[in-house]
Amino acid sequence: MKKDQFTENSKEFEDKKANLIENTVKAIAKGEMLIDVRVELSPLHYHPWLSELPDEFRQEKEYLSDEEVILDDAVLAYSRHGTLRMSTGCFLENALNGNVKQTQKDFAHHAVDPKFDENHVMTDFKIKLEDITAVNMLKIL
Repeated sequence: MKKDQFTENSKEFEDKKANLIENTVKAIAKGEMLIDVRVELSPLHYHPWLSELPDEFRQEKEYLSDEEVILDDAVLAYSRHGTLRMSTGCFLENALNGNVKQTQKDFAHHAVDPKFDENHVMTDFKIKLEDITAVNMLKIL
């Protein structure tokens, strides 16, 4: 009886998780959910993450977290270009860091809720997926 209950609870959790991931991907792709971006200064690096994702869904897999899967799937859904899946993933992080000058322009115009350190250097902000130029470029590939 306990084994059946455990199996049922596990399936219920997996179904809930799959629905959350699907809904989150859609919300990001539609611009309804903003992406948090942490700025690391030495060397300059942008790290996307999702503050609105419940902790129970931040579990690490062997090589990829649910959060990275969600962000990658959101980029794929937004760009509607399925061949990107053949890449190694981390599309958003690679896009943010591939052209830092353009990324800085995007953030200057579209960053929401920026956070600054004591030296007035931006350390975090939120942004819509559609406001990241490098991601828009993926739509034409």
